[in-house]
Amino acid sequence: MVNLDLINGGNAMKSVTITFRIPYFTQWGQSLLVRGSVPLLGLWNVKRGFLLTPVNHGSELIWRGSVEIPTSFECEYSYYVVDDGKKGLRCEMGRKRKLLLPDSVQDGDTVVELHDLWQVKIDVAPLSIIASLFLKSVFVKLVEVYT
Repeated sequence: MVNLDLINGGNAMKSVTITFRIPYFTQWGQSLLVRGSVPLLGLWNVKRGFLLTPVNHGSELIWRGSVEIPTSFECEYSYYVVDDGKKGLRCEMGRKRKLLLPDSVQDGDTVVELHDLWQVKIDVAPLSIIASLFLKSVFVKLVEVYT
């Protein structure tokens, strides 16, 4: 677990442990990391992202890593596949994920585990074409029946 220096003016700040968890199969020599909008996650720089550790869980390969964050923490993040030199190979598609701790976990003694799934791009163009063809065929049949 990465432990942030949460000392502020001699007073320890309350903290929460966040565990990132995502199932994803990689090739030999590849790793997963979390990159995000805060220094802990590399400020979107892949080379400075937070590396996750692989764990076999039955037939799945689960990537996970824990960090200690202040209770007022919020950020955006996404997952990235990298090689051994942290060269970016592939990033997940879709919107950036947002992490904002609700008031209910602000007590400082909480562990939050994020169970994420890899986001892939969904091409909506074929769906609209299929829907259009479906509607046209239904309406043609209705017109034929009622005329």
